Amino acid sequence: MTYERRGEPRSLERFVFFSDAVVAIAITLIVLPLVDSARDLPPGTTTADFLGENAYALLAAGISFFVIGGFWSGHRRLFDRATGLAPGVQLLNLAWLATIVLLPLATVLEVSAEPGDRLGVLLYVGTMLLSLVVIQVQELLLARAGQLSPTPTRGDLASGWVAVVLMLLALLLAVAFPALSLYPLLLLVLTGPLSRLVRRRAGEGPPAAVGDAE
Repeated sequence: MTYERRGEPRSLERFVFFSDAVVAIAITLIVLPLVDSARDLPPGTTTADFLGENAYALLAAGISFFVIGGFWSGHRRLFDRATGLAPGVQLLNLAWLATIVLLPLATVLEVSAEPGDRLGVLLYVGTMLLSLVVIQVQELLLARAGQLSPTPTRGDLASGWVAVVLMLLALLLAVAFPALSLYPLLLLVLTGPLSRLVRRRAGEGPPAAVGDAE
């Protein structure tokens, strides 16, 4: 059997719209500290001065912008395939949205922290890692409930964890070697090729649905 969606027929659509709205607000918040900094520039400060003084802040904001955009894209692809909301998915989605909302704050703390501040990078990269983990668990719940169309294969589900492993490795490197700054995040460029490799190795069989185990 599969779990039927509860409530009115448009509940899944409203669920997605709400998530999109929260992400849109969060991604806007990333640039606000830079806007405030630009507004408070002393007279005589040039654009080049501003860009030079805020180079790291601009880099971190750019990374956070594309990270949130990528997370939103993955969330959208997942729920475009969803046919219902398995138990626990809505609660997990709130946790996922919390990581998205926290990321602008984590960005500011990382930029404001002293060089070598392990806690700042732990919060920043750790928030990204938690976001990835939550979305993967949501996919597993939906797949086991038979609420994804088309049904993902074992390879599809396994390949989704590649980014999680790479982000965990980036976190460990960034915390262990603070001088690396955010460079360990470059490991994520390996997500595509490694995901394809894992997908081939894991096989094409479908995962067991909840109804199959009963």
